[in-house]
Amino acid sequence: VYSVSLKRKIKLLQVKYKVGKGEKYNLYYKTRFQIEFLYRDAKQHTGLNDCQDRSENKIYFHQNASLTAVNIAKAKHWINRSKEDRQAFSMSSIKTMNHNRLLINLFLSKFGIKANLHKNKSKIRELVSYGAIAS
Repeated sequence: VYSVSLKRKIKLLQVKYKVGKGEKYNLYYKTRFQIEFLYRDAKQHTGLNDCQDRSENKIYFHQNASLTAVNIAKAKHWINRSKEDRQAFSMSSIKTMNHNRLLINLFLSKFGIKANLHKNKSKIRELVSYGAIAS
């Protein structure tokens, strides 16, 4: 097909599903996009591209550690939620909330504030999610 905006011929794909086969293809594409999101999050948030080593074993370890960090964050995010309650996953929000939690714990310990008091629990929960992306 000729694309006017690209000023060139492009390949166009039309997918017609047969009963039963369409579900399999949709599953493949869903899985493919989940893998792409995994790599995107690993590149942006866990330093997948930042390894400067030349040893094959060390590069392999670095890549595994980076991808595993994203998978553990996803598992921790979704572990206590039913499939119906699962919202979109944001690695950026996970990093923000963990950073907030670290700072809050530091402030609480330095100022001698008890985090387990009933009046503090809701405020701490609110502060932990401060800056996280609403999904």
